[in-house]
Amino acid sequence: MTPVRRRVAAGRPWEATVPAVSSKARYLFVQYVTVVRVPLAAVAAVLLHVAHPGSAAATAVVGLLILSELTDILDGLLARRLNVSSRFGSLFDPYCDSTSRLIIFFGLASAEICPLWLLLLLALRDISVAYIRIMCILSGKPVAARLSGKTKAWVQGLGAILLAAIFAWTDLEPGMMRLTNFDVPAVGWALKAIILMIAGVTLWSLLDYFAAARSSPSPTGGATPPAA
Repeated sequence: MTPVRRRVAAGRPWEATVPAVSSKARYLFVQYVTVVRVPLAAVAAVLLHVAHPGSAAATAVVGLLILSELTDILDGLLARRLNVSSRFGSLFDPYCDSTSRLIIFFGLASAEICPLWLLLLLALRDISVAYIRIMCILSGKPVAARLSGKTKAWVQGLGAILLAAIFAWTDLEPGMMRLTNFDVPAVGWALKAIILMIAGVTLWSLLDYFAAARSSPSPTGGATPPAA
């Protein structure tokens, strides 16, 4: 009995008529889930630039950011579930993470929800860590992904959603996010706390990767010999 007839006999005729999805199609589907958060972030940034506190556009930004973070969770789960994990995917995913979050925080900064220096700190961390890992790979002592990196991703993602929610659902006034401005209501202090939390975890992740690169063993397992 053929596999098709066995499925029909077992009372599962629909399985006999559904064609198998190729591994290439499954692989591309996961990459699309990964990359879609970049245009989602771009749309959110544009809305932040033109929206006003409490507007429907500001509320839409919160939804877009939540959807963007969900794709970050789903792509890894789908890659493992569909058995299409790859080296390219492991590099493409953090690239899309960094790109989308920098776009989002650019939009937040343009709306005066977070300071420009926070955006620069995020960019400095991502560029530095990328080059640290490249140099370590070229020297034969790669640095694996760190807990600080995963924590940084979650804090930045959740922080962006909270900042956008404050913008959407409170009477946010320009200047509240300045750390030197102490004459602010409770929402202003919440804004500062979120900004400082994001900055602190981002800086910790940067220093953690620097420390990991310095302590990474040489390819021979011993100290690297001095240059002649």
